[in-house]
Amino acid sequence: MKTLRKFGLISIIILFVSSLLTGCIVPSSSPDETNQTDGEEFSGTITMYAGTYSPNRVLNANQKPATELKKLAEEYENETGIKIEFIKGLPADQDYMTWVRTKASGGQLPDIIWSQWYDANTALAKGTLTDLSEYLEQPNPYVENKPWNELLNRQIISDTKSADGSTYVINGDYVGTATYFNKEAFEKAGIKEMPTTWSEFIEACQKLKDAGYTPFAWNLASTPTGTDRITWLTRLFFTNFFADEYDELRYTENEGITNQDQVIAIKKGVFGPENEKWMAIWPILKDFSQYWQPDFTGGDSNGQGTMLAFLTGEVGMYFDGSWASQQIKSANPDFEWSSFKNPFPDHATSEFATEFDSSAAIGGPSASFQYAVPTKKANNSLTPAKEKAIIDWLMYITTPEHNEAIVNELGENVPTVAGAKPIEELSGLSDLANQPLQSVFGGINLEKKELDAIYRAFQGYILGDTTLEEFAKVADTEMEKTADSLIQQNNWDLSEYLEE
Repeated sequence: MKTLRKFGLISIIILFVSSLLTGCIVPSSSPDETNQTDGEEFSGTITMYAGTYSPNRVLNANQKPATELKKLAEEYENETGIKIEFIKGLPADQDYMTWVRTKASGGQLPDIIWSQWYDANTALAKGTLTDLSEYLEQPNPYVENKPWNELLNRQIISDTKSADGSTYVINGDYVGTATYFNKEAFEKAGIKEMPTTWSEFIEACQKLKDAGYTPFAWNLASTPTGTDRITWLTRLFFTNFFADEYDELRYTENEGITNQDQVIAIKKGVFGPENEKWMAIWPILKDFSQYWQPDFTGGDSNGQGTMLAFLTGEVGMYFDGSWASQQIKSANPDFEWSSFKNPFPDHATSEFATEFDSSAAIGGPSASFQYAVPTKKANNSLTPAKEKAIIDWLMYITTPEHNEAIVNELGENVPTVAGAKPIEELSGLSDLANQPLQSVFGGINLEKKELDAIYRAFQGYILGDTTLEEFAKVADTEMEKTADSLIQQNNWDLSEYLEE
């Protein structure tokens, strides 16, 4: 068996949006594994909860099976003699994080788990996952011994560190949102370049309208998809408008803006109708609504209404996630299409616009290729030799070639390892992972009932049933009420932040 050339550990697991697997058993370690000493070379099995990219995940209708990790595991075993065993998923009614915490408390987590960076940094008890920082500068033997951190995305490494500087998750993909467009419609409308700013985007909408197309498919129905999409749009604007204040809005000095930070901003009048900057967004969105399809408040066909409208060929553009590319491809529309990153506000749009490109505010390194390594405390089968083997395997699957193959097989996300390229339909999103991981929600969705109430008021404003002032009054009432509720529930003493 070839001598492993890398040291390491990788930590945590938390599940992504979809595709839960069934039945979950972590094999107990064999005697030859647990008895290995520090100086020995590891031989045996590495267990891995691979989530969406697992070769044994349970598939929903129209989902593609993931096979690349299995193929790479077989190649790796042939080269090193080490077997990679993929853990089966949980039953649909079992909460993943509860399972992780329970297994960790008994020292029974797999050797590698899937986890979002923010869960790794905040949701799991300290000591559950291994800090991988010391391994990032070591050479990857599978890419000409280049330092591992030169292959992994440096922006993501920087933005996803914990408050104490630890790195718990190795990232290999990025979930993005995009503007999907009809190439034929753009050509007929005389649109030769993709819009990058909001003013260019609105100009494209007008050209599409003049050419006889519905410029944009939008969902303003009272459905989860409808409320979700409005938070996409407001996030695009809030993140840009408040970009120069981002660090100041991190009142509690966490990596990102937490719910507690948002409550403080509400109480200080930074988020809410008292602030002209916060209010400036809503008239811009109402102006945008003139380009939506006539039935934009209708049902959303299980979240697919805007896509179905786009597939008719009568719509020029619509917003969706990077995962939609494969669904559109499967539908085989009668026109060529592609996507570009969402346009961000500019000075021609509003006096409050900044130079910050907020395209990356909707999405992030929180997709399916996020793997962590539990500590000895959470995985009692771990030995120093096994730890080295785990890191070696993680280096093996984060070469540009292997990362690209794993991520592009499903075509739902963008690979982030340097040199790996996304599928053609997502090529316009390839640089999102290199932008700062920065997002401002504006205090409108701290709780579901708050967002629902503000969303209903927004619907009335867009439809002309209520005025901007009436909308603002509802938003102010709901945000203050929610802020007070969270302060009480969490026993927050915010006096130090609210003193003049």
